[in-house]
Amino acid sequence: MNDELGRAHRPSDSGAPPSEGAALREEGEATALPASSPAAAAQAPDPGAAVPPASRPRRAPRAFTWLLLFLLALVAVLASQVRKPPTYVHVADGPPPIEAPTGALAEAFELARDAAVRIEARCGSGRNGYPVGVGSGFFASDDGLVLTAYHVVDSTATIGCNVRWVAITAQEEVFPLTLVGFDAFNDLAALKADVDRRVPFLPLAERAPTPGTPVVAIGNSRDDFLAARAGRVTRLGVQANRADFADGTIELTNSLAPGDSGGPVVNARGEAIGVVSYISFNPGAMTTQEFMPPFLRGLSLSRDFAGYAVPLTAGSEIVSEVVAGARRDLPVIGFSWQTDYQPGRGPHDLGPRPGPIVHRVARGGPADVAGLRPMGQKPVTNADGSVGVDLVADVIVALDGVPTPTFYDLLALVKARQIGDVVTLTVQRDNATFRLELELGAKTSVFAND
Repeated sequence: MNDELGRAHRPSDSGAPPSEGAALREEGEATALPASSPAAAAQAPDPGAAVPPASRPRRAPRAFTWLLLFLLALVAVLASQVRKPPTYVHVADGPPPIEAPTGALAEAFELARDAAVRIEARCGSGRNGYPVGVGSGFFASDDGLVLTAYHVVDSTATIGCNVRWVAITAQEEVFPLTLVGFDAFNDLAALKADVDRRVPFLPLAERAPTPGTPVVAIGNSRDDFLAARAGRVTRLGVQANRADFADGTIELTNSLAPGDSGGPVVNARGEAIGVVSYISFNPGAMTTQEFMPPFLRGLSLSRDFAGYAVPLTAGSEIVSEVVAGARRDLPVIGFSWQTDYQPGRGPHDLGPRPGPIVHRVARGGPADVAGLRPMGQKPVTNADGSVGVDLVADVIVALDGVPTPTFYDLLALVKARQIGDVVTLTVQRDNATFRLELELGAKTSVFAND
């Protein structure tokens, strides 16, 4: 598991677009004009020109020149917020060393830890079962309401097991959990713990943090149990560069890893400002709508690692809806994916166009009803007379006429639709191309019996 924080198959987000350092240099040099620029040329003397008489008064810079300089600086700052699609490379082996909280933040952690919980997904019969997944969460009320990241308790991620969840407190008490509501788009879920008394809880922050705010996350990664990971806020309103991650998140320097997902991010006042959602080994690929670049706030961004948390405030509409039992699910086609097909880059010829390969098809789901075929094998006779096998698979090459060369291209298009929308897939099968029409289903329903 690379950057997945509680799910077994969340792949690494290790893109490498133009480095953050390069972006900062561009921002820092925005007001310095190169000698070859028109504005600089207008102000630099021409060595071959006649020298004006000494008595001629020097002309003051025109208002137009100052306006041009201001516009050039503004364009340079805004351009630093626009990033090209990333090229994915591996840039880090793991998260940075864990930083311990100090001062008021350490005191806030000690108080908050009693309200934090370890969340385990368990399978098997009997009272305890065996754990198949670990995440984090926290009590948000004294009657046992728990908040966490939705992907920690997403039942569709656990195939072949009737999973149930439990919360384990700092005192190692174990409480069964029942799902109350969730928002799959924003990676937030509420659960109810079967508690027999009032429990310690964390209040939600009254307002969002500002960049530079010291915070501590509480999690269960690296075989720790409800341990502290200190850091600070660097950016707000971050837009993910992949369709399977939440947008509008808080960027953090805290050293997070698998097992920390869903854990609270706490400020020095002991308030929860967010829940851990995902990590990235290429923070420069993430964009934000903030106008002021981080360097103007005195902040430096890591080029190799950052964590991201779903923001929480006491007046948040998303929190209120999830706690009230709303279930905002994702639209899906109804197939599982493992790899993309790239023509000419492997031993199998699945056609001339690239796209995600249909690995498995959910029984009775939209893909199954429409006639998508799961990946399989067929016998072939080789030139020497021996018998071998060849791969047969459907490749989805477009949705509603828009090419889908990768799974994440397809996922972004599907995610922009609504459950119940009718879409047209262009499918490549045995070097033939045809179209299938299907109605998008709700993820939890489609994969409930798969």
